[in-house]
Amino acid sequence: MVIKHIVFYLGCATTWLVLLPVLVILGGIALTAYAVLSEMGEVFGRGADRSPDNPTAREIARRMCVGH
Repeated sequence: MVIKHIVFYLGCATTWLVLLPVLVILGGIALTAYAVLSEMGEVFGRGADRSPDNPTAREIARRMCVGH
């Protein structure tokens, strides 16, 4: 019975000390890749064509902030 407890605790320790940091690192890599690819899509894609010019953006912002 004691050996089962030791194996269980070793499994939990392995999960916390190995698997969790690996998942955190992989999540950070995935978020960074998503941000980089999104920016590349805006620069090289059609992002500049869809963005409004400055007067239009000011008008949109003014309409959104009416009453505040």
